Amino acid sequence: MKQSFIRGVVAATLAVGASVGVADTAMAGGKQGHGGRGVPTQQINVQLWTFAEYIGFEPGPAAVQRTEEVFAKLRSYGYRNVEPFSTSGLSAQEYRALLDKYGLKAPGRHVDVGHPAAPQNVDQIIADNKILGVKYFGSGGTPNDDLETEADWVAYAKYLDEVGEKARRAGQTLIVHNHNWEFERVFNGRTAYEILAANTSKKNVAFQLDLYWAVQAGQDPVALLQRYGKRIQFFHVKDRRASDGRIEIVGRGHIDFPRIFAASKGQIRYYTVEHDPRFGDATFNPFEAAEVGFDYLDSVTFAGKRHDRGRGHGHGDRDDRPGRGRGRH
Repeated sequence: MKQSFIRGVVAATLAVGASVGVADTAMAGGKQGHGGRGVPTQQINVQLWTFAEYIGFEPGPAAVQRTEEVFAKLRSYGYRNVEPFSTSGLSAQEYRALLDKYGLKAPGRHVDVGHPAAPQNVDQIIADNKILGVKYFGSGGTPNDDLETEADWVAYAKYLDEVGEKARRAGQTLIVHNHNWEFERVFNGRTAYEILAANTSKKNVAFQLDLYWAVQAGQDPVALLQRYGKRIQFFHVKDRRASDGRIEIVGRGHIDFPRIFAASKGQIRYYTVEHDPRFGDATFNPFEAAEVGFDYLDSVTFAGKRHDRGRGHGHGDRDDRPGRGRGRH
């Protein structure tokens, strides 16, 4: 599925390192603990875009085989949830069978929901979601190149609200995932992110805050949490290298995740590990990024949670991971 956004890969890649004015408070304090115990396993997720280069974009048996390899490894690392961006040409039924085979769930996914000038078949997306077990869905990026004016962003927001209403009536939730440009594009004193929030209903649209891209745009995620409250219900967790702003493996950069997680006060439904692919860079290992990311979330300490660790979640789920520590790709 070569969606129009392809996760905003060209623009997003160019943006890495281009935005250097980062809010100091987003990184203050390093990775020291804040008095809690890890994110429960059932709330840890991984965005499969991390493996986009490995799986590939051409549907067919080879892509399906590589998807199975990814699923097997993720399950061995401890993941119970994945966030797909493609089904590699499989039907919803076939992809669900593959998830079931490896004991995985897809509570959310990225799928192109369109925009006013290029609407998508939302009814079909919702129907596929029901088969896949997906409750939360949205595009992998806003169509920045197609939204040139404030009126364009307002129209897009109203389109999303309509999609979100349809999703809500079907028992699903539309989510909006950000990059840097939603904070960097300003119209009459309002950022595009503010416009999206102001022109969508909290009943119909929730926000999936990508922490790396927010910081890359000079935002403090804690301030965003304070401003938008429970509209922000999901995190994309990826780190940032201080020296040049490059995306880094979770826990190896300088974003202060414990501070951010503590500020969320239990409102986050899923903490989704992600590392955008470094296309053509053979030194990047998406399997390492996924495993290290899981282990970081599993052990990170922070306060302000409403989790009950005594119900067979989190660390208690780790004992049954097959093949733990038996090599990586």
